[in-house]
Amino acid sequence: MSFKSRCYLVYGFAPAGTRAIEANASLNNWISNKKLGKIIYHEHFATKPLGGFAVFEVNEQRELDALRSEPLSEDSHLKGWTLSYHPLTHSTNTDKFIYQTQYTLSSYRDVKMDYQLESKE
Repeated sequence: MSFKSRCYLVYGFAPAGTRAIEANASLNNWISNKKLGKIIYHEHFATKPLGGFAVFEVNEQRELDALRSEPLSEDSHLKGWTLSYHPLTHSTNTDKFIYQTQYTLSSYRDVKMDYQLESKE
């Protein structure tokens, strides 16, 4: 069976007692790991519990495996974090993630964006 590319939302909470500056640095360092797939977007939580979320475009099984297993390693920047992973329905790649943002703003808030999907065919 071939691997289906898809975007994944990963969100998590830092261990209790972690300072905001430490939690933010941990997430930033973690998402810089190119083995986890292409990072599309990330943000940090402003209040406790501290943590954040990231959206990755995952195109290979090894990227998905790394995304799920890397935080379990002793030297992970997210060691001790509580994490959740969710494949997204419409966002199967970066273009479609951005398009979904455009669609949501347009459909539900009447905000127009100029982003256009380019066909890769």
